[in-house]
Amino acid sequence: MITLGENEPVKGTNRKRLPSSSLQATERIDVAHRGATLCPPSISRPPVEGKKGGTMSKQDLNGLKPYLQDYATRVLTPSKGGLYNCPICDSGTGPHKTGALGIFDNGTRWKCQACGKGGDIFDLYAAINHCDLAEATRRIIDLYGTPSSAPAPKPAQAPAEPIDTAKIDRFIDSSAALLEGSPGASYLQGRGFTPDFIRGEGLGYSPDEYNKPLKKRLPSIVIPYPGASYYITRPINEKAYDKPKTAEAGPEPLYNAAALYSGAGAVFVVESQLCAISIKQEGGAAVALGNSGKDRLIRQLQDKPTSAALILALDNDERGRKAQSELAAALELLGIPHIQANISGEYKDPNERLQHDAAGLRQAISAAIMEAEKARQAEALEAAAAYQQESAAGYVDQFFNGVTDSVNTPAIPTGFPGLDKLLEGGLYEGLYIIGAISSLGKTTFALQMADQIAEAGHDVIIFSLEMARAELMAKSISRLTFKLTQQRKNAKTTRGITTGKRYAMYSDTELQLIIKAREEYREKISPRVWIREGVGDLGAEQIRAAVERHINLTGRKPVIMIDYLQILAPYDIRATDKQNTDKAVLELKRISRDHKLPVMGISSFNRDNYTAPVNMAAFKESGAIEYSSDVLIGLQYKGMDYQEGEADGARQKRIRKLNKDNDMAAREGRGIEIELKVLKARNGGRGTSDPLTFYPMFNCFIEHPEGFTVIDDEPRRRRP
Repeated sequence: MITLGENEPVKGTNRKRLPSSSLQATERIDVAHRGATLCPPSISRPPVEGKKGGTMSKQDLNGLKPYLQDYATRVLTPSKGGLYNCPICDSGTGPHKTGALGIFDNGTRWKCQACGKGGDIFDLYAAINHCDLAEATRRIIDLYGTPSSAPAPKPAQAPAEPIDTAKIDRFIDSSAALLEGSPGASYLQGRGFTPDFIRGEGLGYSPDEYNKPLKKRLPSIVIPYPGASYYITRPINEKAYDKPKTAEAGPEPLYNAAALYSGAGAVFVVESQLCAISIKQEGGAAVALGNSGKDRLIRQLQDKPTSAALILALDNDERGRKAQSELAAALELLGIPHIQANISGEYKDPNERLQHDAAGLRQAISAAIMEAEKARQAEALEAAAAYQQESAAGYVDQFFNGVTDSVNTPAIPTGFPGLDKLLEGGLYEGLYIIGAISSLGKTTFALQMADQIAEAGHDVIIFSLEMARAELMAKSISRLTFKLTQQRKNAKTTRGITTGKRYAMYSDTELQLIIKAREEYREKISPRVWIREGVGDLGAEQIRAAVERHINLTGRKPVIMIDYLQILAPYDIRATDKQNTDKAVLELKRISRDHKLPVMGISSFNRDNYTAPVNMAAFKESGAIEYSSDVLIGLQYKGMDYQEGEADGARQKRIRKLNKDNDMAAREGRGIEIELKVLKARNGGRGTSDPLTFYPMFNCFIEHPEGFTVIDDEPRRRRP
């Protein structure tokens, strides 16, 4: 039986079918797996090594699939109706918060109804972390190990004799020969079947068939499976279906599965084989779930999709209606076309109606087929229209509406005129990343930008994972004391602001400067700045919640600043730093897109780039930073660029002196020349400011009036 785990039945209109795939195996073991839609089965992958260096068995890999529910709860965001937000198409992140990713097949498979992607635990990991299935499999093995704690599977027992389809076929043929004039024939005619139809179906009779559920021999009818060497039996006087031993006939197939691929426009799905036969006699095609339940049908359709519209017509009782509702939900989740129809009328099932109202059953079957055909045609038209809407023509009006709206939503100035010019006016919707080596002022620069944005009348939310709220406020007030006086003599450091015992030693001029800076911060900046502290417990999910709360309570869209990316709370403590950073960057990008606002993240640099010019590869754990950001800004000391003809030794000596001189300048309160490089700008030019002056002691950047000069590429040695 198909279950949706903890999820409620899914409703929706997406009808995309799940492509089939088959298990691909190498001589050792391939990581390909059934139902993979994110990686085509034709792509071969290497065997997967276990923790002790041995090759993972197919059984071990299958044993990891039930961990899907656990992994989903770790990495996915719950949505309405027991579903999840989809990490591929972002369903559930919009204004209605309705996700479309559900888990089914006893918790081993997932499917997004919105985008049609799906698979097992390995596919989900690959989709979230942008890796291939081989890497995903290795990571899942690292997370959960091999299922060694589970009971060891029993070794397969050799059958009493090899499976002999000829033997099964001979029994079916002999039972058909015994049917004529037997009690079995009378029984079947009493169930509404005509003699000609009975003979045509090859139904049979066994006078003393052993019934395992009842543990005795009874006269039974024999129902063969069309197109398969398989059958079931049913005593003529008791309701106790039985089937041959698996060792003799193999596993039970879906009854009349061939009807799904026979070209029939519609195929009924019923519970019992007798109900399927009843529908066939009255002009329809049907498959029966039998004892195998819904799982076998779902697996059949996953492996080999049908072009027929399914008509669900399970038993007309409480149990049947519940099972039909569950099956409909599972088919909906997989995007398999279907309708539901009551062809039994007031009777329990189609066979009972055949016995009492054959004409009514025939009419109900015809009406259901017509309804299914209309639904299929309507769906085809809807799908064609939806696809056409995906063309550029479908977005023309939306595009120009956006252009019109943007007139009323101009860029947000950063307070650095040269940078604003380079960014075509300032900040827009998008993800902005600022990076620099340690102690070069990236937090100070971003904070100053945030304060200048707030002073211009725009809301800013600062998520500080490293510094306390008081420290950031002190840095802002310290900067104001410097900008108000432009003199190092009276300007105050952060410590000079926060250390109260120093105030008794300040002159009246110094005290008045602090008061003036404090009031300017209070009146012009602080009403538009919100500082959220977080250490270890602040992640993308909490940032999204805070942003949405701000918008709901104020009606205004803020600029977001995160300090800094690499210490955001990991989405998975077992994932690598790069995987967690990549995930955070993608989520911040989604926040920017969903709410159409700027998001600014601060990033550290790799140690290897401390003595090299800034470039995109310098950003620590750079994968998604480089590819997903809209604007990448790097800060470096002026003079870090390569010089034409300079030997490595000479360069290293020059850089050491540059660092030493800048350290001395910082300690003395003097300015340091800084270059700001725009390494990536999705909608603007790339360039460099030449230069900014940074006063570390007073937490202040001063932009040079000459502003920016355009560069045409990076990184490269400077031309003569």
